Amino acid sequence: MDLRRLRSGELLVAVGAAGLAVVLFLDWFGGRSGWSTLTIGRLLIVATIALALTLVVMTLSARAVSMATSAATITVGVGCLTFVYLLYRVGINEPGPNALVSVDLGAYLGVGLLVVILAGAWRSLRDERTGSAISLRQTERVLAVRGATRPAPPARDPARETTTRDG
Repeated sequence: MDLRRLRSGELLVAVGAAGLAVVLFLDWFGGRSGWSTLTIGRLLIVATIALALTLVVMTLSARAVSMATSAATITVGVGCLTFVYLLYRVGINEPGPNALVSVDLGAYLGVGLLVVILAGAWRSLRDERTGSAISLRQTERVLAVRGATRPAPPARDPARETTTRDG
């Protein structure tokens, strides 16, 4: 594992996933943790955390770039679904001031850390860094396996072409 492979996007994803895993067990609603109050949301949050960590591990383990890109794409998709759910649960379906249950700081931290994961995954999709030494070595390795390039086809002589279509 080479820690130099982690770029700013993957670092954001790692920090967001670790933070969200901790915040999930803080008070979210009425003094109860997010783990105990969110039934469907708990599954979405755990899936988002797992996918975010998969992105970081794929990048660190020097797998093919397509593996990390696939993990980032799936993380963005599931993260967006989780964000919509949490936005509804924390922002729209929020208990009122006269309700017995209130929204605690952990819920807002959870939404914020989910946004950090989404921003990091999106950034890792945008950041290709084709000029880095690691990218150049990977490209050279792929080209070495492929072999030599084929020569270009010969140029066409326009004087030899006949354009008779009707006979």
